[in-house]
Amino acid sequence: MALGILVRLRTGRYDAASNDLASPEWPPHPARLFCALVASMQADEDWDALRWLEAAPLPQVWAAADVATARTAGFVVVNATGGRGSQMWPGRGSGLRQRSSVLPSCDTFAVVWQAEPDDAMLARLVRLAARVPYVGRSTSSAEVTVVVGSVPIRPEWTRHVPVPVGAVGSVPLRVPFAGYLRQLEDAYESGLPAWQVGTPSVAYAPRSEQLAEEPVSSDPVDGPYADLLVWGLRHPTVPMRGDDVLTVTDGLRRAVLSRVADPLPGEVSGHGADGRPHVAYLGLVDVGHRHAHGHLLGVGVAVPRQLSRADRRVLLRGLLGVDAADPLSLLRSRRGQRLELQYPAVSRRGLDPQRWCPPGGARTWVSVTPMMLDRYPNRRLDVTEVVAGSLQNAGYPIPEKVEPLAAPALPGAIRLPRQGTVPGWARKPLLHCRISFPQPVRGPVIAGALRYLGCGLFVPEAEHADR
Repeated sequence: MALGILVRLRTGRYDAASNDLASPEWPPHPARLFCALVASMQADEDWDALRWLEAAPLPQVWAAADVATARTAGFVVVNATGGRGSQMWPGRGSGLRQRSSVLPSCDTFAVVWQAEPDDAMLARLVRLAARVPYVGRSTSSAEVTVVVGSVPIRPEWTRHVPVPVGAVGSVPLRVPFAGYLRQLEDAYESGLPAWQVGTPSVAYAPRSEQLAEEPVSSDPVDGPYADLLVWGLRHPTVPMRGDDVLTVTDGLRRAVLSRVADPLPGEVSGHGADGRPHVAYLGLVDVGHRHAHGHLLGVGVAVPRQLSRADRRVLLRGLLGVDAADPLSLLRSRRGQRLELQYPAVSRRGLDPQRWCPPGGARTWVSVTPMMLDRYPNRRLDVTEVVAGSLQNAGYPIPEKVEPLAAPALPGAIRLPRQGTVPGWARKPLLHCRISFPQPVRGPVIAGALRYLGCGLFVPEAEHADR
């Protein structure tokens, strides 16, 4: 299984010099990305993750082959003291600095290891990557994410792989090695920059075949959630409109928090679990058939795959009681409505977990509730890229196709949440869309800024679902 660390250059520019300092660095050196991860360490547990990474097999570098280069020169204030200085910077002089940059045709590159971290290691790497502000110089702002399994490919990329020294077309790239982290720490304590740490260079060369021509695996990929527990609404009751989904899921969350023993796991409360998927509270609506009216059928709780065994036990005991003898049976919506729940839910298609999580996964999914974007689209980032990034942030592979929709595609799907029910902090655009992954993905699929409250819930399209 592959572990990929994707770097998106926010400005489309990569500022870093190669070994001779006069030329720009491209393709990017794996050791430079490793140093960026080291700089984002905050806890002792991060050491274990980076020690594991530095001991992994040599990675590959997937990056654009078509690049433009730029070079600038200017006098800047130097760090060394003791010179003649100036009125503004007494004791410091200035020096000529030349900087080289690369403008690749694709603003994203990937460093890919053929290694498989365990869940705890992966969670640490995800947190480290999320804290990285730049790769290369500080002017090279970047967004760094971690992908496991099927690393999404870009048609502009060329795969650079280790080759024997002296191979035709090869270039030396600096790579991390076992013990590199300790040497970086020693250099830091001695006041030395990271580039002064001796790093071995390995010859890399492009592979002849294009990445896009590789066959795509049909094996399903795990999503960030391992289980979906479903409750039905106990009858008789007045049908509840699906656009009240946020008031219901807010009440579901409060009901669950009141039953889970203290201290609450961070993934359950949503506090202190940065970089790890949270428990998602979902409203399940009647959708996808000719007579669907979009009313609420029940609720669901999606349990993260990365949740530790101990925290999972605490959560399930809160949801179902000891020995599953006292399941959650009542919640009150934010509007004060009293909803009686039934577990297990009655046999109905919309309350079947396999409706939302087909065992073999599905390639194409379509939204049932509108997805709130994680960020605003702009001139450099269109809405399809924002949607793809939101899915990646939620823990799914990057989709190969994103189709924004002017209206819901399925009968009964919720066009918008009821006015006044969206939290005050959530003010980004809402939209419906259809997404296609390069290989089947196991559900549930939930993405966007309001995913933990059920906005951005997807369902497999019938003709693509593997049942």
